[in-house]
Amino acid sequence: MMLRPLILAAGVVFAAAVHAESPDLLMAIEQAAQSGQAGEVLAYGQPALVVPVQNRPCMTVGVVYQEGKRQRGGPRIDNYQVCQGAEPERINDVSPALPDDQQFKQVAQMAIRGALRYGVQRRDWNDYRLDTRRLSAADSYGCAQVETVVSTEGMLVSYNVGRLCP
Repeated sequence: MMLRPLILAAGVVFAAAVHAESPDLLMAIEQAAQSGQAGEVLAYGQPALVVPVQNRPCMTVGVVYQEGKRQRGGPRIDNYQVCQGAEPERINDVSPALPDDQQFKQVAQMAIRGALRYGVQRRDWNDYRLDTRRLSAADSYGCAQVETVVSTEGMLVSYNVGRLCP
């Protein structure tokens, strides 16, 4: 009779350990929330990006896993809510996919061109927010490294960095 409670207790401890977050991941999430800058971390032995999404009253940080399981044609993204004085908490919701809409693509291109020209550009389209930022000086062709963050409902949907041209 005593064996069953021990097995149940072991199962609860094991389940908690499986869902526990890596200390390195939690620290990277907190740093991204404090700095407002994306960063890289090894999470569970695989490279991941931590990307802050401006949200009030608490910041959201998306974790983009670089390898492994891909969802909806893109990398797996977990979102965490980071409130002042509290440990980051995983949001148990799935980010929507990027819209496959011509108007959305046009708005994204306008945001990228704006970032290339002015350094930073923010655009809203329906419930989506596009934040673009030039990361390097433009070359003689007007091309530069641009960071693009797409979010909706306070969750990260997409994150890209690449050399783009007007």
